[in-house]
Amino acid sequence: MGQEIQHYFTIFDDDFANFDTQTYDWFLHPVVTPAAIRKIQNRYHLKQDIATYNKIFNRIHKVTLDYFTVNFSGRHSGRSFLLALQEEMRGLTPLSYDNHVLLALLHRLHFDVSEFIKYYPYAKSSISVEQKNFNSEQLTVLPATFIYYQDDVIKIESLAQRQIFDFLNEKTAER
Repeated sequence: MGQEIQHYFTIFDDDFANFDTQTYDWFLHPVVTPAAIRKIQNRYHLKQDIATYNKIFNRIHKVTLDYFTVNFSGRHSGRSFLLALQEEMRGLTPLSYDNHVLLALLHRLHFDVSEFIKYYPYAKSSISVEQKNFNSEQLTVLPATFIYYQDDVIKIESLAQRQIFDFLNEKTAER
């Protein structure tokens, strides 16, 4: 592998269509922040009230838990979940995410529901660990990415994954 990438993001607020996992080793860290929820609320043109904010927060929290649960089977499974989620939710808002969507995704990925149930309790602790890591890195803006080269680290904030790919491709071309 080339560079290692630690990418902090909020589900429904990043694009996963162009993963390059051959050249870059991605470690995906979904986190939920108040600013990210407000950004999603605006992006999807949802009602600007506290009830809608809370509904969005609950859906983002649920889909993040579901991602971590699938991710316990391996990062490839987690990335596949995010890609399938993005495809499944095209044209919908985060408020459309529910257990029916989850079951459709698990079926689509041939993911055993009994495995999902087995890993689910561990996913709950993963959310708090990711939030702590996000805060310990003194990050405030999402997405945020750390790119680790051999002896260098680059911190990039507010760039979506496709923009990170463009940056990495440009850096690779320079070498």
